[in-house]
Amino acid sequence: MSYCVNCGVELHATCSACPLCGTKVLNPRQPVDRESPTPFPGMRGDVAPARKGDLMILISIVLAVTAGVCGLLNLLIFRGTSWSLYVIGGCALLWVFCLPVFLNRLSPYVSLFLDGAGIAMYFGIIAWLHPGRGWYPRLAFPLTVLATGLILLFAVCVRQIHASILSRAALLLGETAVFTVAVELLIDRFRGVSLSVTWSAIVLTCCVIIDAALITIIRRTRLREEVRRRMHI
Repeated sequence: MSYCVNCGVELHATCSACPLCGTKVLNPRQPVDRESPTPFPGMRGDVAPARKGDLMILISIVLAVTAGVCGLLNLLIFRGTSWSLYVIGGCALLWVFCLPVFLNRLSPYVSLFLDGAGIAMYFGIIAWLHPGRGWYPRLAFPLTVLATGLILLFAVCVRQIHASILSRAALLLGETAVFTVAVELLIDRFRGVSLSVTWSAIVLTCCVIIDAALITIIRRTRLREEVRRRMHI
């Protein structure tokens, strides 16, 4: 009986290499038996990896069945409220979010636009069930459009202009300031009070200060190289 010199596993007489670590078997006292049947299968049982298209079909079927079953339960059994619309809208939103993962040819800008449209659609479903004081057209929809536009602008700068990390940080802070101010102004408009900038002014001030520092660093070569060296960017 032979043993692997590398891992010590017991070897069958027909083994020319260790089945565990692949070390070649060299035992002059016991040559390899090439006539007896081997105790291991001759063919590997590897399974081909699933394709992205198959996974997308599986996810689509699961989400569609979930939405359909919940819709039928709501229609036939639980008729008190239209709760199934939350599930149907959530399934549609998840399907939209999964598209860029499985469709390589889908443009990232189209994907981001569809994500924003899906979120606006889901808010629309909630607004249809709970109209309130018109919070959707006056608050949720404008904020969703603004957030989608800012994210698209950031994606364009990252992919087309090839901005540096410092430039991306400056742009992100600027967009954060714009979005924060827009949130406060839209909330004031929704509440019917005079438009004013109070708490968002704090965020705006912080963003402006940091942006000023970042822009100075970007424009001064020595400062920029020092920051890159120290931060490994």
